[in-house]
Amino acid sequence: MKGFCNFSLLRIYDAQKSHPATQKSGVFLTGRAVFFILIAHYKNTADALCGRTEDTLTDKKLISSLQGLRAVAFLSVVLSHCGAPWLGPWAITVFVALSGFLMTCNYYDRPRTAPGLRSAIAFSLKKIRKLYPLHLIMMAAALLFVLKGLLAQPSARGVLSCAAQLVVSIFLLQTWIPSSRFWFCLNGVAWYLSVQAFLYAIFPPLLAVLKKADARRLRCIAAVIFCVQCLASFVFWKVGLSGKAAFYLTYLCPVFRAGDFTISCCMGCLYHSRKQESGLPGGAFSLLELAAVLLAGGCLFIAAKQVGVLGAVDFRYNVLFTPSAVLLVWLLAVGKGIISRLLSAKPFLWLAELSPYGFLIHQVLIRYMEWTADKFSLTVHPVVWTLTVYLLTLCLSSFYKALERRVRQRHTQTGA
Repeated sequence: MKGFCNFSLLRIYDAQKSHPATQKSGVFLTGRAVFFILIAHYKNTADALCGRTEDTLTDKKLISSLQGLRAVAFLSVVLSHCGAPWLGPWAITVFVALSGFLMTCNYYDRPRTAPGLRSAIAFSLKKIRKLYPLHLIMMAAALLFVLKGLLAQPSARGVLSCAAQLVVSIFLLQTWIPSSRFWFCLNGVAWYLSVQAFLYAIFPPLLAVLKKADARRLRCIAAVIFCVQCLASFVFWKVGLSGKAAFYLTYLCPVFRAGDFTISCCMGCLYHSRKQESGLPGGAFSLLELAAVLLAGGCLFIAAKQVGVLGAVDFRYNVLFTPSAVLLVWLLAVGKGIISRLLSAKPFLWLAELSPYGFLIHQVLIRYMEWTADKFSLTVHPVVWTLTVYLLTLCLSSFYKALERRVRQRHTQTGA
């Protein structure tokens, strides 16, 4: 819109130069210029009130409808720990899809990072460091429960187990150890940070490879990876792999998760390199978005009821949700439908800003709430319980965000 306004002013200026007679009416022409400026200002103000942002993707400008989807996924994760566990796999798949898609769009035009393992680790640490202090805080809060158990029943084995869990959590190695003792140790949700750290590390070389591929090859890469994931899940199901092993391999294993991450990176490359905007009207996009939501709802039904083969543990923790998650991310990125507009509303954007903090906070908070309820023999209605979890999570997240901002400002002032 800014460009449009500048272009309009240029045309007015050229008209004045081309027609000397009109120079006497400079006031009128200036008035027209002011009119265009006001129109531009009105448009930008309306977009801001509706929560819309530009489609130009940088670290500071993200597609608002995708941030709304992030907020919905965050709410689903919290709800999955309050009695609806089948929502968790869908939300995690959406998080992975958003991560790959947005990172690709953000870094596509930037200079490539230096090749090598050290550079990849440095990139991963840079991406993860914002949440790492909160991870340590919540890990310490969860450690109190382990220490309480050790004091009640002290043993050398218990001390060694506690020390091992502490080391694994500090270095984010939870998902690299195929033992259920470590997957969800201390702050259970921190396993996702373990996966994300690996995905961040492989992203620079992965993007360098994908940027060399044309649109046709990108689609082929995404299709082949998804077929390989489906085939692997089918093999796990056919050989009768135990539920715990299948759960680890398809849901927690960073290598398997790298598959859907790569698929979303391919979609990000395709989105970034598209030649022109789609000619479909907004109504058609609304129908497509609705179809994607219904597809996701159907997958959730299959997972919740464990319907057929797709409802088996080998499928319902990953590949069942990948197509609908990637499709939703793509359609919402285009942002022409009514669901995109709804997800661009200010409340969703506010939730999206708090979601990284709330993700790490909510499960430890639930454990403390359960401990309090048991201690005082409290019985709470499930709806009241869930709403309380949401409210306290958002309050603590807002507090931590404000504290983080204040510490950062003080650090900046000290450095200056």
